[in-house]
Amino acid sequence: MKKFSDTVYSALDKIPGMDAGAIRKAARVKQVRDMWAQLVEPAILAHTNGVYVFTKDGKRQMHVYVDESIYAAELNNRRELLKLMCAEQFGEHIDEFSIHISRGQRKLEHPYAQTKKPEIDAHPAVPLSQAELQSVEDSVSKIPDSRLREHFKEAMIRDLEWKKGNSPHPPAES
Repeated sequence: MKKFSDTVYSALDKIPGMDAGAIRKAARVKQVRDMWAQLVEPAILAHTNGVYVFTKDGKRQMHVYVDESIYAAELNNRRELLKLMCAEQFGEHIDEFSIHISRGQRKLEHPYAQTKKPEIDAHPAVPLSQAELQSVEDSVSKIPDSRLREHFKEAMIRDLEWKKGNSPHPPAES
């Protein structure tokens, strides 16, 4: 018995100007992307540049491209689990699973990234009290390098001011 999709694609081939091969390829790309989106969590998905599944030399291969080596290492740890999940959940039996770190322009492509960035409701920083400044000073006083100590002090003050201004419980005004 012929698969329904084969019947559809053969019918599309008969329409002048219609490229059923391109439609079939686009449908497969979407299927592979959707499969990958269900296999990994959003953190890895956000750093995925591309996923390809194809047959080469009689072996079913999956190639995943990520933008950072830490995500490649995490995927490498899960290699066999991901192959098993592909087989169980999608009937996609993967013989070889390759992970690559993207280079150049490809590293900037993020097909899974959300198009709309979440809006941040940030409030202006609130200056620290003298007691809070003294606490920061005491904390950084143990750093022997004066340049490093000043950088840490500045970073801590800015961080605390921002947190104070964006805390769910604003400080009482005096």
